[in-house]
Amino acid sequence: MFDYYLAGGMFRLAQTIIYASLWIVIGCFIAAVFRRMLGAEKVRKIFADQTRYGLFAGWLIGMLLPVCSLGVIPIVREMHRSGVNRGTIVAFGLTAPLFNPMSVLYGLTLSDPIAIMAFSLCALLIVSFVGMIWNWIQQTEPAEHESNTVPRAGLQRSVALFHTACREVFSPSAVYIAIGVLGSVVVAAAIPKGHLQHEVEYGNSFAPVSVALIATPIYSTPLLAMSQIGGMFQHGNSIGAAFSLLILGAGANIGLLAWIAKAYGVPRLIAFYSLLCLITVTLAYAVNEPLYPKGVEPAGHTHAFDVYTHPFDIGQPDLFLLARQKGAEFWTANEFGGTILLGLMFCLGIVLWTVERKFDIEAWLMMEPKLNSRLEREIPGWILGAVSVGGLVIASIIGCYVYYPAPKGLFRDLAVVNTEAVLSGRTKQWDAADKWIRYCDDLSRRLEVGVYLRNGSVGGFQSAKAKIYREKLDELKMVVDTRNVDKAEAAAMDVSHAYLRLSRAFDSLKTGTD
Repeated sequence: MFDYYLAGGMFRLAQTIIYASLWIVIGCFIAAVFRRMLGAEKVRKIFADQTRYGLFAGWLIGMLLPVCSLGVIPIVREMHRSGVNRGTIVAFGLTAPLFNPMSVLYGLTLSDPIAIMAFSLCALLIVSFVGMIWNWIQQTEPAEHESNTVPRAGLQRSVALFHTACREVFSPSAVYIAIGVLGSVVVAAAIPKGHLQHEVEYGNSFAPVSVALIATPIYSTPLLAMSQIGGMFQHGNSIGAAFSLLILGAGANIGLLAWIAKAYGVPRLIAFYSLLCLITVTLAYAVNEPLYPKGVEPAGHTHAFDVYTHPFDIGQPDLFLLARQKGAEFWTANEFGGTILLGLMFCLGIVLWTVERKFDIEAWLMMEPKLNSRLEREIPGWILGAVSVGGLVIASIIGCYVYYPAPKGLFRDLAVVNTEAVLSGRTKQWDAADKWIRYCDDLSRRLEVGVYLRNGSVGGFQSAKAKIYREKLDELKMVVDTRNVDKAEAAAMDVSHAYLRLSRAFDSLKTGTD
């Protein structure tokens, strides 16, 4: 039994690190931009500090920056050091992990756009109310912030930015991030495989509460959360449970709560989190019926939460070998350089910490530069900060086109993985079929988003064929999960036929350029 929990925990740990690494790197660089290019005063200004618009500014800026609930930790720590209003920090810290251009686009395409807009407005309502109450219960000012952290110009400014980002990776932020990661791993290892497939059904009146109880310890990226929510809409699951997942799962984690406890005290953390849960669950029940998609037949189960449970069945042989194999496959499919970059920054952070014990790097960074080179010009820090933050927003928009390719290019990949899924299902290669089915489902969703991104809409006929294709994939997934030998051949052929219909439906769009 010990091997069962350890192997499952190791695999979920690897998954979480791979999922989170790039988002954490982005969060550390945003914190460095705040510190080295904007400075405390400018940070307070862009967040409309000491004005009536502070909470709205936190919500709006959080909607634009691409970070997750772990990557937001370095940013809120820097905002706290800069003296930003406490309510604004809460508004930003809860909104930034929920929405960004890529995740909102995903949600608008795969769910009812009205529902996503309603979710966004409900999030604004939550952060506004919680922020106002937080300002009321937390009256004391934060610790004194450093007034001058922006180098004037020259080489020091560029070095300072990279230095601060690397040091942020090896700092108290890393401790809070580790707490968040370990919380997610422990929960996943403790919940048996498939245990949550029936907890979020539309007919289950306790679904929003059930999700709220497990949501905060788990870790979810904005894209993953939106994918799961889209699947819950299409399968007719509880909309209230989807809302609880978004706010308390993607928006918060134990690491962020640990930082709040350290910064403001445990009693205030308890008050804050209790209020957050109460408002979230109340709104979850309020939106459950009005936003439920019309004409959708409840599927009776969902695989949306499988990633938050144990990855293996009790009694499976060679669990450590299986964990290594699945981990290697997951790395190949999902590693885009973020994990390597995060590891390099962590190692460099250790080196810098060691050097700083004997040499005052901070004093050198803040030294008055000598502008002798034509390449070294005095550019106001707020301009560089605005360009850097704007660049991140633009990069995330460009990333939409990369992550959601044109149909012509995507179908080349989908044709391959669909063939693998069908063959694996027909030949009863259960583990291989499980892997390829997941890839097919993901690519079919990205197909719709890619079309929406380029054309502004997805035809009803194409959407219907994509939905049917995913339904057939889901039926094959159930056959694979139950090892139903009698139905494997028929279920695999249903997927093959559904793919052909899907391909023909998008034929007119596949002739476009990549």
